[in-house]
Amino acid sequence: MPVRVSAGIVSAALSMLATGAVVRPADDPPRTWRGLVVAEEDRCSPYDGDLYPYPASVEDEIVRRLGGIYSPYTCETFESARETDIEHVVARSEAHDSGLCSADAETRRRFASDLRNLTLADPRLNRVEKSGKDAAEWSPPSNACWFARTVIDVRRAYDLTIDPREADALDRLLADCASTAIACEPPVPVATLPFLDRAIDALLGR
Repeated sequence: MPVRVSAGIVSAALSMLATGAVVRPADDPPRTWRGLVVAEEDRCSPYDGDLYPYPASVEDEIVRRLGGIYSPYTCETFESARETDIEHVVARSEAHDSGLCSADAETRRRFASDLRNLTLADPRLNRVEKSGKDAAEWSPPSNACWFARTVIDVRRAYDLTIDPREADALDRLLADCASTAIACEPPVPVATLPFLDRAIDALLGR
């Protein structure tokens, strides 16, 4: 017996063929890139920087890891940590929109204080030029290979998603990289540690 197909079904099928639409099975796995799920950003809950606290003392650890008070983004050196901002390579707002909007308070705190994602930057660069931008919108003039590698490693560590534009931008940044280590010349001297700055300020009543 021939099977009757309604005109509506035929019309819908022809429309899908004409527009190139493809229906993905519900269990079809999501696209991945370098171990990250590729998806558009999704702010599943309101963002507030207070949801991602970190102690000021973390600046001391950043300086120790860097070996001096400078910014890998520009290789600019500073006389004191008072001249710099603590900078999140993957911005807190970006991480929020890439999966941490549904994370618990402890995970958010851990992300905000994770030294793998922290560096120093000139305040204007941190607050105006880069701010909450991702790698598709901004990359540093120095150490772009280190920056790209850090973005990927941090996103993996917290199971964050990545949008297609940022994945493409990171591929371009990494295409010609011989190394992803920080390279700033001339060698950067270790200057006064931030906790000493704060102690001096306290003594002087500043």
